[in-house]
Amino acid sequence: MEAIKKSNRGILIYIQVSPNSKEERIKGYDEWRKRILVDMREKPERFRVNKELIKFFSSLFNTPSNWVRIVEGEKSTLKTILVEGISEEYAEEILSRYI
Repeated sequence: MEAIKKSNRGILIYIQVSPNSKEERIKGYDEWRKRILVDMREKPERFRVNKELIKFFSSLFNTPSNWVRIVEGEKSTLKTILVEGISEEYAEEILSRYI
C-alpha cells in the first residue's frame, strides 16, 4: 500500500481527514492521492481533530499515544502520521481490514 512507508523512526502513514463527520472511522483509500481516508467527529478548531486522530491511531495499532505524532499537515486535511514501534507489515495488516 503506497500510503504506508517505512522510516528510520517508525511507519509513516499518509492520510486525508474529513473533520466534523458523524463517526470516527477509516472509510477507504484515495488511489489518486495515495492516502487513507479518515473521518473524524471533531471540528477543525484548536487542533481538536489532531488530538482525536492521535487517539484513534493509537487505539487502532494498540500503541501508547506518545508513539503517534502528526509530522506533516498539522493545519491541513492532508496529514502524515508517524507511528513508532510497529512494522510496515503490521500497519498494512491492520489498515487493510478497513480499506
